[in-house]
Amino acid sequence: MVMERGASILGEIETKLGLPKLSKVAESLDKFPDARQLKLIKEVLLAADKVSQSAPELDKVVMLIREINSLPVDKLEQLEKVLKRIEGIMKRAPEELLGFLTSLKEE
Repeated sequence: MVMERGASILGEIETKLGLPKLSKVAESLDKFPDARQLKLIKEVLLAADKVSQSAPELDKVVMLIREINSLPVDKLEQLEKVLKRIEGIMKRAPEELLGFLTSLKEE
């Protein structure tokens, strides 16, 4: 009986203040990514940001980010490794090779 009264008081407060139900708030918090997932998401977005700074076609970058968003966590870890390898290769690549690749893209 006390439990029902407490629930009804809480329900009245939620209704009067226009708040969502406490059960829905708890459910939303359960779905929120944990610290590990948030860290991975941040790292992938930082890598995507680096790519976007050197990519003139922003629509392709947006498409890439959408695809990344749909990947599971284990695939994100693999993608991060690949992006880091690509970044390392790009830093060490001779300017002539980069110029050649850019000219191929323009054709």
